[in-house]
Amino acid sequence: MKIILDIILINLSFFMAYQLRFEVLSFITAETVPIFDQYLRVLIFITLIWLAVFKLVGLYDKRKFHNLLDELASLFLGVTLSTLILLGLLFLYQEFWVSRLVVVNAWWIAFVLLALERILINGFMILLQKRGWGIKNVLIVGAGEMGQLLALKLSSEGLSYRPIAFLDDDPAKIGQIYHGIKVVDKVEISKIKEIIEKNKVEELLIASYKIPVEKVLDIITECEKYQIEFKIVPGVLELIASRLDIDELGGLPLLTVSEIQLKGFNAVIKRTSDIVFSGAGILALSPFFIIFAALVKITSSGPVLFRQKRIGMDGKPFNMFKFRSMVKDAEKLFPELEPLSETEGHIFKMKNDPRITPLGKFMRRFSVDEFPQLFNVFLGNMSLVGPRPPLPHEVEKYNSWHKKRLRVRPGITGLWQVSGRSLLPFEEMVRLDIYYIENWSLWQDFKILLKTIPVVLFGTGAY
Repeated sequence: MKIILDIILINLSFFMAYQLRFEVLSFITAETVPIFDQYLRVLIFITLIWLAVFKLVGLYDKRKFHNLLDELASLFLGVTLSTLILLGLLFLYQEFWVSRLVVVNAWWIAFVLLALERILINGFMILLQKRGWGIKNVLIVGAGEMGQLLALKLSSEGLSYRPIAFLDDDPAKIGQIYHGIKVVDKVEISKIKEIIEKNKVEELLIASYKIPVEKVLDIITECEKYQIEFKIVPGVLELIASRLDIDELGGLPLLTVSEIQLKGFNAVIKRTSDIVFSGAGILALSPFFIIFAALVKITSSGPVLFRQKRIGMDGKPFNMFKFRSMVKDAEKLFPELEPLSETEGHIFKMKNDPRITPLGKFMRRFSVDEFPQLFNVFLGNMSLVGPRPPLPHEVEKYNSWHKKRLRVRPGITGLWQVSGRSLLPFEEMVRLDIYYIENWSLWQDFKILLKTIPVVLFGTGAY
């Protein structure tokens, strides 16, 4: 269906581009004005080129896109590549006489029309899902913190999934209900078969790192047998798979781990974008800096800014700036509150922290207290996107693999924030940070910044 709509809209784009060039922009002189019938003769060839490029960039791969933003980015890439190919043909073959201005106009018209098509289809699918259509039944293997978080997100974020049961080898979890989903039994192949057949399961998620490799392979085999999709939450070793190259030594195959992405030229690009956007952010938010600085000063005693020592890139300490959201000398109360932390691991999180002022609670909910960190970014201590900057006493408790997150500048926002913020356990936060480091790109930074906007506006997972 989508391919048929694409064919119609590609041809419509060239018709509109022709009209724009030779009717609206007729003052731009041309030696001859070709009749549209001449364009029709080559439109079949042009359409085939565009469809081939769309296929190449994955626009017709159903598994590739889980959000509209990624699909629109691939669409922009596909339309741009298709246009460049046509312009290249115009340069190489004089017989290919299509107007360059028609091709350029078709580029932006096609992107607008094809983007609107996908936005409308996405909106229609959301309406269908709200009515129970197109929802996939999902079996989650592993009822630990990661499995529970997956169940919560799949159940509450309007995704096309319906978690129907947990399986877990921990006897204490069997019979328990997490976010409305029951842990029905141990992780056994016979039980998986039974649940798949009884509930028409379309996808299986393995959300535990404790399942033996042999059993995981058996589960995957069963999924393939029943032709259902399976996904695995990656462990630390799987996260570096993108940097593994096969080498050979004395006839023996070896895996070589290459350098991380955020080095050299990539690091320069990221730092340049940080300077530009943090500087622009400081100028744009300057009225809010003045307003909240005054509010902090009026509503509670103490300094406006809270300076806290954090650990930055390569373990170097720096002072991180925030609007003060706690009472004066709040750090002196930390030792007696530390045992009450509501998050496992090496970070302290407490929902009803008595040290937080009423204004501070509002600022934290909407991340207003983080605004001064734009100065940290501009000065080079932090980045707009990156791992959360840890406290010195947190780093002292790190295992060696945890320290991997210190290889890059810490960020104001990051994958941890758009994936659950305070809801995420420490180990999962570290895995997300490692994934970010291993798979860095400017596009990924841009996506995280865009996803941060609704998280901040709705205060998701913040406390």
